[in-house]
Amino acid sequence: MRFYIGTPPVERLAVANTASDLIWVQCSPCLSCFPQDTPLFEPLKSSTFKGATCDSQPCTLLHPNNRHCGKVGQCIYSYEYGGKFAESFTVGLVGTETLSFGSTGGAQNVSFPNSIFGCGMSNEIKFRFSNKVTGVVGLGAGPLSLVSQLGAQIGHKFSYCLVPYDSTSSSKLKFGSEAIITTNGVVSTPLIIKPNLPTFYFLNLETVTIGQKVLQTGRTDGNIIIDCGTPLVHLEETFYNNFMALVQEALDTALVTHHSIPLKCFGRTGREVLPDIELQFTGASGAVRSKNLFLPITNLFCLAVVPSQVSGISIFGNIAQVDFQVGYDLEGRKVSFAPTDCSKF
Repeated sequence: MRFYIGTPPVERLAVANTASDLIWVQCSPCLSCFPQDTPLFEPLKSSTFKGATCDSQPCTLLHPNNRHCGKVGQCIYSYEYGGKFAESFTVGLVGTETLSFGSTGGAQNVSFPNSIFGCGMSNEIKFRFSNKVTGVVGLGAGPLSLVSQLGAQIGHKFSYCLVPYDSTSSSKLKFGSEAIITTNGVVSTPLIIKPNLPTFYFLNLETVTIGQKVLQTGRTDGNIIIDCGTPLVHLEETFYNNFMALVQEALDTALVTHHSIPLKCFGRTGREVLPDIELQFTGASGAVRSKNLFLPITNLFCLAVVPSQVSGISIFGNIAQVDFQVGYDLEGRKVSFAPTDCSKF
């Protein structure tokens, strides 16, 4: 996502992630930074930058595991990103700064002073896809995320519409009243926040239908994290094995092993018909279609669903969310889905 930081404003591009809370960019001086196309952000050249001390309110909002105190009382943060991205991390100074959205200096520009952010001085991101990336914007439920900090200013609402990977259009991220979904076909499901995992947005996946067969999860307490920063759907291992068995039965096509693709793939003959697969969340059916769960790769089509690496936790990744408006109402505690051509949204 594009935003501006500092005074005068400097344009930054960062990975938007609903499964983390900190907003951070790479800063100078840097001990160890990944390559980026633009110069590092220089906080001392911004008239609105303020470093946070260990006893300051911004510092106390960090989880104790992520909070450290420097030799001269400066607030230091450290974050690691889990799962497939376990080698990704950021360490740096906590500060406050003016964040702006829209075109810099333009009539549509909206600024938010004294926003808490991290000045990353030792960073590695395994999930950046180009050198345009300069950091991460957390959109999670934790107190330091962009949506938590904006809070009432955006009515505790945001939405996104993700375009397919091969699209030449941009995905859209909206806040406040613009994030309310008014189109036909919208369905909603409860949004669950768990005290022991306060950053994540949980939904409750009740059933998965494959063709005429139905798999029940037997859960009601919130069993799947919705995450726009993870590509694939991750299902609990036992449930995943039952799911795969029904997919193979419905396809009646042999699995094909590909040395460089760590997914379950099937040969493409041009005659195969993908089975109807539907994920049913509590109160919301039809939130995922088969095309959102299969990836065409050369002469194969591969299932964008893998077994979860974390016991008891599933993840609803971004491929499954493509071409949907996905709206979050954090005060009303619900997530809404509406099928949409996001390239025209």
